[in-house]
Amino acid sequence: MFDGVDPKSGPYFDESRPRIDDQVERERLLGFLAHGGIAIERAAGLAPDQLDASKGKVVPISTVTDGVWIWTLAQAYYLEQYGYGPDSEFYEYIKSRDYRADKPEEETQVAALEFLRRSRSRRS
Repeated sequence: MFDGVDPKSGPYFDESRPRIDDQVERERLLGFLAHGGIAIERAAGLAPDQLDASKGKVVPISTVTDGVWIWTLAQAYYLEQYGYGPDSEFYEYIKSRDYRADKPEEETQVAALEFLRRSRSRRS
């Protein structure tokens, strides 16, 4: 989600991260990130805004896939609130799909969830 974590100030986006200032482009990306794909992990709670702690817990944390990419709804939040687009590879993928995310078959959803859990267990 973020490009790095500073031990003192916390998570940050790198200067090379695309900023989406064009409102039409932002809406197209939000359509993909917030409403495309299908949730493979639903979370009722919210996380704190890592860029502005005064906002409290406002960031959605559910995880979504289109069968190719996996992302959290936090990506849509940080785009909508601050204009931070997805990393360049994911952004190019979204554009190549004409901003439309597929709803993957159940077996693909299960495989994405298993991949996500394996990658998390390797980090811990």
